[in-house]
Amino acid sequence: MRADSRPRPGGAVAVGSYILKRTLGAVPLLLLISIIAFSLLALAPGDPLLAIRLENPRAVSAESIARLREYYHLDDPIYVRYFHWLRSVLAGDWGYSSVYKTPVMELVHSRVPNTLILTMSAWLLGLLIALPIGMVSASRQYSAFDYIVTFLAFLGLSMPPVWFGFMAIMLFSVKLRWLPIGGVSSMITGSSWAVFADRLAHLILPMIVLGLVQVAYWVRYVRTSLLEVLGMDYIRTARAKGLDGRTVLTKHAMRNAMIPVLTIAALDIPYFFGGAVVVETIFAWPGMGRLMYQAVIGGDYNLALCCLMLLAVLTVVSNLIADVLYAVVDPRVVYS
Repeated sequence: MRADSRPRPGGAVAVGSYILKRTLGAVPLLLLISIIAFSLLALAPGDPLLAIRLENPRAVSAESIARLREYYHLDDPIYVRYFHWLRSVLAGDWGYSSVYKTPVMELVHSRVPNTLILTMSAWLLGLLIALPIGMVSASRQYSAFDYIVTFLAFLGLSMPPVWFGFMAIMLFSVKLRWLPIGGVSSMITGSSWAVFADRLAHLILPMIVLGLVQVAYWVRYVRTSLLEVLGMDYIRTARAKGLDGRTVLTKHAMRNAMIPVLTIAALDIPYFFGGAVVVETIFAWPGMGRLMYQAVIGGDYNLALCCLMLLAVLTVVSNLIADVLYAVVDPRVVYS
């Protein structure tokens, strides 16, 4: 990707070609990630069949364990096990979960919607809060509001999500009893509006905890980016022509200031899925983050590998989205 001030025809074709090249280039990267993830889990201490042996030790004989070890190639070298696993994955078979006794893809399909609802709502909440606060803070530099925002941003950056989550539960769920402690819904029946309101009530706390932690970082970034743009010559020229401050800020400064902000926001999408591991565990939210945590703790290697690979794919896609958004916001950027 390069910047060029000259118009270039066939922009859609260029973007499509760029996306195709990036997608093809991601294949060896994802293959390398799969090798590293598989090797780390394979070398981790513990027995992948431990959960089966502990579940009913009297019913599981030594012969059954031996057959399972042969079936899963657990006694083969790591590279042989990896190629067996990769062949199954390419055929669409991610194996069975040793903890849930269910095909891995069935578990993933049941949890992905909950994680998408949580992470995307937290991502949008973070942007809706960070953008106006960062704009006002930059336009009123060194004011009381700017100092308060700076203090709260540094406080948010130093706040562990685990502590923030537990404090939110103690205040809003235990003390005030405004919101449910955890879960995705209550066992209620009634109208669709009542069901929606119940789901929303369960979403509010985890969404706020996951979104506000990132708001502190984004506010600082919006403020810094906008201050840099406000000091440029064309902004001073616009003000000299008699344009009011709001017009200069919203129509001239913010367009250029949003270029790095949108890039960072798109690149931070995998952070929300990674942060969902902590937030979903705290609030017992049945999503991919909690599923991955339980898979790693329980030694469920097939499920853990599937979750890790989905996170890797999401990271690659987020980088691609960031590059495309960069070109949408800045027309000088073309793809070659």
